[in-house]
Amino acid sequence: MSTKKKQKKVVADPQKEALKNSGIHHFVFTRDNYKWMLIGLGIIVLGFVLMAGKTDDIFNNDAVFHGGPVSFSTKLKITVAPIMVLLGFCVEVYAILKKPTETATDEPS
Repeated sequence: MSTKKKQKKVVADPQKEALKNSGIHHFVFTRDNYKWMLIGLGIIVLGFVLMAGKTDDIFNNDAVFHGGPVSFSTKLKITVAPIMVLLGFCVEVYAILKKPTETATDEPS
């Protein structure tokens, strides 16, 4: 009474095997993905640069809370710069999730 265990045959994907044996390396991201990543990084850096610096009128309670004049730098630092940073992160997410096109030839010759 010998009990033989049935062994499952593992069938390899022929396309993956052919790519592995051919020596061609396929990267996850294409040149277009990296271009979008650099654009997003530039937008993020621009947002942080716009937030930097000294602003005297942000903490001036009379001007901000009682309807006084608000300078351009306050509007820029409080509203525009954070929106730029969030926009940059959205571009980064797009760059990561973007699928390469079929006609893209980013392989070295």
